[in-house]
Amino acid sequence: MIQTTILTIIWGLMIGLLVSAPMGPTGILVIQRTLNKGWLPGFLTGLGAIFSDLVYALITIFALQLVVDWIQQFEVTLQIVGGAFIALYGFYLWNSNPVEVMASNNAQGASPLIPNRHHLRVTGILKYFFTGFGLTISNPTIVFFFLALFARTNFLFDASEQDWWLYVFGFAAIIAGALGWWTLITWLVNKIRSRFRINTIRNINRCIASIMFIIAVCGFGNGMYIIFTR
Repeated sequence: MIQTTILTIIWGLMIGLLVSAPMGPTGILVIQRTLNKGWLPGFLTGLGAIFSDLVYALITIFALQLVVDWIQQFEVTLQIVGGAFIALYGFYLWNSNPVEVMASNNAQGASPLIPNRHHLRVTGILKYFFTGFGLTISNPTIVFFFLALFARTNFLFDASEQDWWLYVFGFAAIIAGALGWWTLITWLVNKIRSRFRINTIRNINRCIASIMFIIAVCGFGNGMYIIFTR
């Protein structure tokens, strides 16, 4: 059981990281706010995104529990399909160009790239948090990403109602992975704000896409191995 718990935590950390790291609209907003207003506004925006991701993760896992028997019956197929979805998303991420979006936002009247920081009030804290939450929650397609990752890793598929601590550790690990990412990226961007280049965003996406390709290939290969060795 200790081994299962450790594996659940590891996969939870990985899922939290992979869901947060792609530089889509939320990631770009976080970086812009970090550059324009300092570390805390950027981090609060990312924190809002974390809570949104948690909502979708909870919806996904509890929806899957309703069809757990079907999932176990087609476990290998789901691993292969999940791996293919992750690979396709990785391909999209590799070829996407968030640099154009960020440059367009700045050209359309956004704040200058590196202005001074400002003092945060309670209303500012709530604004940053809830805009991060709202922007992320408005993208329900993230459920499919969670489905693919959960299927690929068998995340909590074998947990029963008696194994409640696995759910606690699993979702805490997802939060920790996402929290670690936003803490790192906002701290790093804030540190190098005077030397930051928006092309760095595309490089981050390509690094994450490479990790997704590796996970997808491993999942697809493992599924095919099981099929041909039965």
